[in-house]
Amino acid sequence: MRGTTGTASTVVTLSPSENKKADKDRLLTALINVCGAPCARCKTHPIVLAVKHNGIALFNADFIHMTAADIDALQHEKGGALVPLELNFKMILRAFLAFYHHMSHKKRGGINVLDTAFPVQFKNSRNSKYDPTTEITPWGLAITNNKGLTDWNKLVKPSARDFKPCREANNWVDCKEVFMIALEAQNLTHLVDPKCVIVNEDLHQAQQKFLYCTTLKATGLLSCL
Repeated sequence: MRGTTGTASTVVTLSPSENKKADKDRLLTALINVCGAPCARCKTHPIVLAVKHNGIALFNADFIHMTAADIDALQHEKGGALVPLELNFKMILRAFLAFYHHMSHKKRGGINVLDTAFPVQFKNSRNSKYDPTTEITPWGLAITNNKGLTDWNKLVKPSARDFKPCREANNWVDCKEVFMIALEAQNLTHLVDPKCVIVNEDLHQAQQKFLYCTTLKATGLLSCL
């Protein structure tokens, strides 16, 4: 009998209670792997006690929604008394939360903090790039609050009809000339500059998309390539 046989993949759907348990385990694992709570005594570590005391039991449902003020207000029981979480632990939590949102913003979606590479990435970022004075911005709001991108969207002409004279250019030289004219009109010449240094990643991606979807198609440059 000819042919090949294979096993169909099965998508496993967790029940609400299983999802909740997985999210709870995700938080504890992240506090151990990323924040440095020793595994042997993780449940008695100040960071774990503090988040638990303040009702932070789940990672996706609770932890990622915390603010810097929430972290600064963390407390835990010690010797029968309620004491503030030590400053160094607060700094770790703030850096962790900021890094999570930063990486999720770059990916355009929540990242997997259980990835074995994540703790190393976090450590490297904290030691070389992290600014503790920077506000923690949830990754979904980072694009919305990007002033450079907002200002550019107000000025740009998104319609291909603005480039009617460019559609009939069949000669490469003419096509390139009108293409550059179009770029200059939209202040986008830096996109074809090999020495351009990207400063605003969101703005750059939006401009690249505009370049492809509107300018390249409208000028007919795609048919020339």
